[in-house]
Amino acid sequence: MYRTFLLLSAFLPAASAHAQYADVRIGLFRESPSRQVMVMGDGGPLSIWVDGKKSAELASSDGVVLKFSDAGVHARSLMLDFTAAKNITFRSASGRGFRLRNMAPKGPERAYPGSLEVNRAGGSLQLVATVPLEEYVAGVVQAEAGKDHWMEYYKLQAVSCRTYALANKRRHAGEGFEVCDAVHCQVFHGRNRVDSIRQAVALTRDLVAVDPDIRLIHATFHSNCGGETVNAEDVWSKSEPYLVSTLDTFCLHEPHAVWEKSMPRAKWLGYLSKAFGVDTDDSNVVASVTNYQPDCRDLYLANIAPGISLVRLRKDLHLRSAYFSVKPDGDQVVLSGKGFGHGVGLCQEGAMHMARNGYDYTTILHHYFTNVHLVKLQNLDFFRDEGH
Repeated sequence: MYRTFLLLSAFLPAASAHAQYADVRIGLFRESPSRQVMVMGDGGPLSIWVDGKKSAELASSDGVVLKFSDAGVHARSLMLDFTAAKNITFRSASGRGFRLRNMAPKGPERAYPGSLEVNRAGGSLQLVATVPLEEYVAGVVQAEAGKDHWMEYYKLQAVSCRTYALANKRRHAGEGFEVCDAVHCQVFHGRNRVDSIRQAVALTRDLVAVDPDIRLIHATFHSNCGGETVNAEDVWSKSEPYLVSTLDTFCLHEPHAVWEKSMPRAKWLGYLSKAFGVDTDDSNVVASVTNYQPDCRDLYLANIAPGISLVRLRKDLHLRSAYFSVKPDGDQVVLSGKGFGHGVGLCQEGAMHMARNGYDYTTILHHYFTNVHLVKLQNLDFFRDEGH
């Protein structure tokens, strides 16, 4: 059916959904809140708006340092010195965007398309970039996937990143932006510099994945599933019909397919006793939790009572995945694991392998997401109306 949706999309007029999704508001530096940043133009001047009024222009050769202060946001450059009571906005007249460097704490300089709004929030500066959707998607693909991959993989990642961003546009609504630039949403470090990614984003422009009710899917992804993805409800609280377990042989020999971690047997048993109330005086129970060899993904370690959640265990012990076996080794236990990440949705290394083997991006998409369809953004409203 997704091929029918794509065919119809070519003949339908643009609808309101397209304008609704034209830009994305991104909270920047969310993992390292800043009290001081430097803003510069990216090859062109920036107009400066102070508390809603156009007040100055920042020359392309100049940079302005912004500091958090009790009075507001203080700005200073070679030619400028002022304080905004509420916010400062930087807009690029040339469309080239801006460059940004975190000064406290210090960080690398990054270039961004779009405009920048700076406010105070708590004890730090709040930095919000408004970026055209397709440029945001390209930046996310570069940050999440890296360079030197096959075109079909980049196309797949572009559709996934675009869909994920739009399905989660209200995730930070209460904070004044839509998505953040960290792993909580999707990693975004600014402008994409990879030509093949730019081409893949252009070739899939406006395409998103939807479920049978024409709702944007939660296009989650992880590094490596270890040979078997997992149902959404087995990791999170809510099930989704398109996020269901599937066998995946494509990732089994990729870099993050296996892992291993050892720890003292006493520490392992002590943790299980304290965290889950496991009776470590019962020899049968101890044998079960120190020699556990699952044939497939489980939800609970050794399936004993009380239940030992593997998802929680992964989080508490900082393991690469919740898919592992346990075996004794003297006074140690060895955890031998498969995969890297939560295991729900798209397995990135499996998808990369499929792309290298000649699979097109739509086939890869349907391998990891069950019963989904591709639709142009501007036609979402049409298909929703037709479905009702």
